[in-house]
Amino acid sequence: MINDPVKIGVIGCGGYAYQLIIRIQTTPLYGKITAVTSRDLDSDGANYCRAHGIKVFQTVGELLEYGDFEAVINPTPIHLHAGITKQCLAAGFPVWMEKPPVATVQELDDLNTAALVTGLPVAVCFNSLFSFRAQQLKAELVAGKYGKIKRIKSRGAWVRTNAYFSRNGWAGSLKKNGRWILDGDINNPFAHVVCNGLFFAGSSQNELANPASVQAELYRANRIESEDTSAIRIITDEGLEILSWLTLACRDESNPDTVIETEQAVIRFINLQEVEITFNDGTVEYRESFKENRLEMIEHLCRTLRSNEDLICSLADTRPFTLTVNAAFDSAETISTIPPEALDCVTVRGDETQVAIAGMGEILKEAFESNSLFSEIGVPWVRASEPFYTDGYTQFPVRFQAEVPSEELVSV
Repeated sequence: MINDPVKIGVIGCGGYAYQLIIRIQTTPLYGKITAVTSRDLDSDGANYCRAHGIKVFQTVGELLEYGDFEAVINPTPIHLHAGITKQCLAAGFPVWMEKPPVATVQELDDLNTAALVTGLPVAVCFNSLFSFRAQQLKAELVAGKYGKIKRIKSRGAWVRTNAYFSRNGWAGSLKKNGRWILDGDINNPFAHVVCNGLFFAGSSQNELANPASVQAELYRANRIESEDTSAIRIITDEGLEILSWLTLACRDESNPDTVIETEQAVIRFINLQEVEITFNDGTVEYRESFKENRLEMIEHLCRTLRSNEDLICSLADTRPFTLTVNAAFDSAETISTIPPEALDCVTVRGDETQVAIAGMGEILKEAFESNSLFSEIGVPWVRASEPFYTDGYTQFPVRFQAEVPSEELVSV
């Protein structure tokens, strides 16, 4: 029935999947979880689901055979996204994938072909794009309400401890079992920020701008393979500059802040969901968010299965994001290890420790205000890079070297 809540299956019920399940339970008018998977049938998530009348299966195959749902949410590890999504599509179910969609453009192109063959929708859960405030602002930018966009830039600093990087077998990894993951700041926790810049630069409502070139500096402070700190300059096909400075190795947190410089105003998209507009005459307009963007996302995805509402963030829409990530790694060519003398080790709580780059707050501030990469402001531990051009790019990697000698891994 058109007014009935959408029945949903979820792959997994631990970690982020558990959080998502609890959130969906608060939207009973839109979605109803009927089945989940759990390798551990006695986990907290599995027990929670059974207590709420949700079927629990040990494998994806068993869940798909049960089939009492209309769409599947796939919040699995990055390197498993493509295979599980294909399995769900082959069984006849639309899929809502957790971000990032996949690690490489070749995986994305292959998966998109599979989706087109089945004719089933595949959404990517970049939840900030589904928020009313983001959609409202994008419509205004597309309509030219604030004049031409001159530049978009973002920054963010989140604290992540050793517990974060040891929470599973793939956190902070470049590869797992021969499959690319690229799990670092730009392709996981701050993927939203990178995607938002491309989204606001896109020329139509749900379009992400395509990167013509990407110049990136990728660094590791923590004992991981991938990067936890980055500075990126994107030049889009239309010649617009998009910049970002992101880190998971800082003493003090600073929530994501995207600034859109236009002819008539400076617009801030704050913490992935609120908007502040400062017009050239000094007038300020503030727009707060009234609902968590994950809930807005779930409600929208459910509506698309009950109506003709256009899907906001399809798999195909996100190719510019994955292309940007791959080009960033190819531009940087390697992950540069920040020397121990530039790092502090801070005890956060109990036996949890956090690696922080000395002076990172000031470095981010200077880079942001001067629109510069770290190498352009004289930071001592930097490794400069060259722009990487994306025309005809279909296969990662081109320049990136994935080998990580053990002696390069940071110990503080």
